[in-house]
Amino acid sequence: MDSGSIALMNRILAKTLALGSLLLASCSTLPTPESDISFSESGDLETLVIVGTNDIHGGLSSQSLKTREEDEAQAIPYEAGGAAYLASYLETLRNEFGSRLLWLDAGDEFQGTIESNTEQGSPVVRFFNSTGLQGAAVGNHEFDFGPNRINIQPTDNPKDVLGALKARMREAEYPYLTANTLEKISGKMPKFPNTYPSVLLKAGRLKVGVIGLTTLETAVTTLPDFVKDLVFDDLIKVTLREAARLRKVGAQSVIITAHVGLKCAPGKMPSYHMFRRPSDPQGECGPSDELVRLLKALPPGTVDAVVSGHSHQVVHHWVNGVPVIQGGASARYLNLIYLTYDLKSGKLLPDRTRIEGPVPVCPLVFQNQNDCNGDRPAPQKGRGSLVKPRFHGQTIEPNAKTTELLKPVFAKAEAAKQEVVAYAARRIDHERFQESPLGNLIADSMRAAVQTDVAIMNSGGIRAPFDSGPITYGSIFRTVPFDNSIVVLTLSGKELKTLVRISESGSRGYFSVSGIQVRLIGPAYDAPSSDLKQDKKIEPWEVNRILDIKFADGRTIDDLEMYTLATLDFLALGGDDYGWFMTQIPKSRMRMTGLITREAFVKYLRETSAARTPNGVGQYAFNGAESPLVDPANPRLKFENPKKKSSKRKARSRARSSKKRR
Repeated sequence: MDSGSIALMNRILAKTLALGSLLLASCSTLPTPESDISFSESGDLETLVIVGTNDIHGGLSSQSLKTREEDEAQAIPYEAGGAAYLASYLETLRNEFGSRLLWLDAGDEFQGTIESNTEQGSPVVRFFNSTGLQGAAVGNHEFDFGPNRINIQPTDNPKDVLGALKARMREAEYPYLTANTLEKISGKMPKFPNTYPSVLLKAGRLKVGVIGLTTLETAVTTLPDFVKDLVFDDLIKVTLREAARLRKVGAQSVIITAHVGLKCAPGKMPSYHMFRRPSDPQGECGPSDELVRLLKALPPGTVDAVVSGHSHQVVHHWVNGVPVIQGGASARYLNLIYLTYDLKSGKLLPDRTRIEGPVPVCPLVFQNQNDCNGDRPAPQKGRGSLVKPRFHGQTIEPNAKTTELLKPVFAKAEAAKQEVVAYAARRIDHERFQESPLGNLIADSMRAAVQTDVAIMNSGGIRAPFDSGPITYGSIFRTVPFDNSIVVLTLSGKELKTLVRISESGSRGYFSVSGIQVRLIGPAYDAPSSDLKQDKKIEPWEVNRILDIKFADGRTIDDLEMYTLATLDFLALGGDDYGWFMTQIPKSRMRMTGLITREAFVKYLRETSAARTPNGVGQYAFNGAESPLVDPANPRLKFENPKKKSSKRKARSRARSSKKRR
């Protein structure tokens, strides 16, 4: 990545700090207007309506949340997401558009909730089958579950690390799509059931080709051992190949559903505008982002639209003339693309293309916001009452069929979800690009569980903050959804410093630490780099922001002494840029404990709460004003600024990495 691209990327990402709030505020504060054109069937014109979802991560139930207020006592409980409400939105669209509606999902369907994980994603497949999904990209987290242990068939191999994914693919009544996942030895597509590089679907009077793509980061963003026999091929090459093949067999439009990410700034969209035209103002998208690089490399007309995922962003932009949508994560938003095709001329009409969204998926919306986003500041006149949402003229109620389908799934999970483990005095946030209160707490729990000198927790392994009040097992599962186990590494002081350097390069956020204090060059400033891997190129993780590392008690780290470090098996097996480093460490100095990180965290919360509750009277609450999880007077990550700021970065706010874990 050249310095100009990095500068542009960081400007974009600085603007997107409030994307989940400002952007959603800008498109939800007033009722949605009708589009300026009709999308009904009309003579020679046929409009294809694409609805996109992505990164559902097992989000079948609504999330119980609280609004963010200056005074936490004024926070309002509300709910967001939920499969029964998503199904209702889809039913409304099907009633309106019939066979012209095409629902595509951009991957990462299963991993992340009690309801889904306990059955290795099977409830999500049942929901998709019931609701009529027509195609799904294979995301990196589809590989997470390893061997199948649900609905086992006689032909299942109990040692097949892809067994759970294959079982879910067998259960699906829709195709899975990945054109760039290949067997390492044969170079051919894996023998996955019900899985194709692309498919040709019928939508209204149109033949629509759909290509599936999987991020090249999959090799390091799931457990590396689970995908060690696979390679993820060049996105440009496979897209050109599949698009040409689809056009040859009669596809009048070619769509990509891609678990491939990008980040885009919101731009200056009018506050009331939810239908977007190609000519409307829009923000920049990161030039080095995986999907942006793909679309800019494709000749015009190769593909007509993209449903994207992986980066958990709200996106409704045009990239190199191609409309791209992405709906955040956890089924909280969906977007739509309208493509109009002239049957007489045999061409799409780009000036009639529209993007609608983001459409909030909510049981109830704040009346003055027209959404269920409590993270953004309240409007001047307040958020308003929580009322039932309306969409395309219909009041959204929970879908009865989906409610009945998932009732046993929710009943099975409910008791565990409601168990109170601990309490939070104040909201416990997680921020990937500064010291994280929640990350500190998790890192402390890992170090305590295995009694090591140091612990490191990756920023992307933490998925949701804790609101003030009770911390339930359900909220812990949402926060730490991955079934990673703790690994103990024995490292020399020199090796420990190198690992911390990689962890705090900023390439995937700043990792949380326990037992040490780290002084870093601030993210808005240039930092030196060196070719650790010695492959004659500098990767983002080879940037060196470290000024000093010492133990939390002030002791220096001796390069020749040996120390113990607790981290995740995901990292120890090479995930999140640890691949090169772990090749330098003998396996004899790696101990797999088998302790699930989430369960170690639960145990730590319980035991710490009990130890800090004097005589059993009252209830200890974490992150109180007297004992904050980030101590401003004594931070674990101390960002410092050189005397001279890089001239190329003077106007930049805090830098943000273009990569996002998982």
